[in-house]
Amino acid sequence: MTHKLLLALTLGTLLALPALAQDEGDGGAFEGEIRVGYRSVDVEGDGTKYAEDVDLDDGPRLFDLTLDLVPGSGLRSYFDRFRLDVSNYGGDPFETLRLDVVKRGSFDFRYDRRKSEYFYQDQLLPPGQPDVRVSNAGDFHHFDLERVRDSADLDVDLGARAALTFGFDRFTKRGEGTTTLDLQRDEFELDRVIDESSNAWHAGFEYAWDRVTLTVEERVQDYENAVEFFLPGASLGENPSPNSSLDFFFLDQPYDFRTNEHVVRAIARPNDRWTVRAAATLARTDLDVEAAERSQGTAFNGQPFATDLTGSGEVERDGEAFDVDLSYLITDRLSLTGGAYRRSYDQEGEFLFGAQRNLGAWDVETTGAEAGLQFALSPAVTLAGGVRWETRDVAHDAIEGAAAGERLELGHAEETDHTGFFGSASWRPADLPLRVTAEIDSSSYDDPFTLVSPTDRLRTRVRASWGLGSGFSLTGSYVGHDSDNDDAGWDSSVDQVNLGLGWRNETLEVSFGYGLVEIDREIDQLVSFGTLFPIDYSAESDFLDGRVRWRAAGRWAVGGSFLLYENDGSFPIERDDLRAFVEYLFADGYIGSVGYRTVDFDEGAFGLESYDADILELSLGYRW
Repeated sequence: MTHKLLLALTLGTLLALPALAQDEGDGGAFEGEIRVGYRSVDVEGDGTKYAEDVDLDDGPRLFDLTLDLVPGSGLRSYFDRFRLDVSNYGGDPFETLRLDVVKRGSFDFRYDRRKSEYFYQDQLLPPGQPDVRVSNAGDFHHFDLERVRDSADLDVDLGARAALTFGFDRFTKRGEGTTTLDLQRDEFELDRVIDESSNAWHAGFEYAWDRVTLTVEERVQDYENAVEFFLPGASLGENPSPNSSLDFFFLDQPYDFRTNEHVVRAIARPNDRWTVRAAATLARTDLDVEAAERSQGTAFNGQPFATDLTGSGEVERDGEAFDVDLSYLITDRLSLTGGAYRRSYDQEGEFLFGAQRNLGAWDVETTGAEAGLQFALSPAVTLAGGVRWETRDVAHDAIEGAAAGERLELGHAEETDHTGFFGSASWRPADLPLRVTAEIDSSSYDDPFTLVSPTDRLRTRVRASWGLGSGFSLTGSYVGHDSDNDDAGWDSSVDQVNLGLGWRNETLEVSFGYGLVEIDREIDQLVSFGTLFPIDYSAESDFLDGRVRWRAAGRWAVGGSFLLYENDGSFPIERDDLRAFVEYLFADGYIGSVGYRTVDFDEGAFGLESYDADILELSLGYRW
């Protein structure tokens, strides 16, 4: 949907709904707000880094639009509620639209549209880098793309026991970028066209008996990816030593797949103590790929070379998933929970490119179970804990350069066992506005399938909130995540603390927050890059934020916010984000506002990417 069409629909709805709200019947209500305006942006410094972080541009904008209609008796036979929300429309990096239409006892319709722009182009080398073949400031990968997701859901009631559900989800990602490929023992930078799309549909039927609810659902997804790489001009490559060079290079490798899923879910309550949930999913995916490559240049041995290859391939995957969860109320204070699952998929693929024929196959089976107890120690204290177990069996093999008619038999087998425990505690005293929860989750993996997977993992979390009275509130949380791999010799730890304080009354809202994130990652192995050095990364990030809003005399509102971020460690960074606004409510519901924002980004000792941005927004709105 284009911007012009959406704007026309928005304005048409804005003009039409007030008339609809004038229904002669009783009980109707129409509320809403619209805010349009202009934004001015001034950036000094690294504009590409600003585009990565903020990416707000000059120009007119529809900042917000909200329409909320509860019809009178004349329209109530069609719907009970109509609501439209639009924000940041007109070219912002994040745009949203949501539409809800509800008729209680008949249907519930929801439509969401979310658009986001993504830009990445880091500067890794100083601007004075003498190597003229280095582009993109040292980083040979950059992206400039737009992602759009549209989703719609419709629930239709067929009486007190039955219901139909329908849904549609469309995702597109389009843009451009650069990447690298190793060719003739050298690395060449290529332009890449990004064009992905996915369309998914689902339909379901639900029927509820007295103690059993059954749901059947069908899902279909179609995915397409038009992969395309090309060399924008002749290149000597990134390594001056070999004789490799390219005069031109083109690679088209589009692929698409369709997935069909059949889902059955059931919830049974045989009596007041038992609850059983079960689900089964059968899925089939068929993938097709085409390929065409043309190139010409000089090989690493100084001899000319040229390619003109075509190919095609296909992959078939069959998957199954079965899940069962149950809970049993042993006493009024003690309950038993548990579950088991089994998931498997078989995959076979064949790809023929020029005279090269490759085969590959996977057979993966995962089986797991968990069991736990939940105990209400008192009306204020609840304890829970349990254990889990999982095993995964993987059989795989591949043949490069398979002969015509050659079959593939799975010859490599891997097995991974995963065991662990979990626990939680909650304290909610009835005589105090206090809530405290604590959680722990520990896992151990025996012979993980990859060296980047952990052999041990521990996650802890504590959260607390306290209403201090007179509008005050205090919140705090801690999250710790430790993982390591004994086989690969690496370990990683992440600790995060957040504190928040808020106060509000009829005219004033104030909040402050502090966050601390500490990251340490280390691997014992050494990497040779001119000299040997260990891989070691650490970061300590501090976040300080605040917000204030004061409404004076019923018409004036002033306020602002700040977010201060500082990171010390392997990559020192500082970022200050300050905002302020003034808002005035005119007669007859009109609203005028002025907002100012400044962003100061500094990369510390490196100094490669720094910028100062000043953003001014003027808006006029109407509230009814």
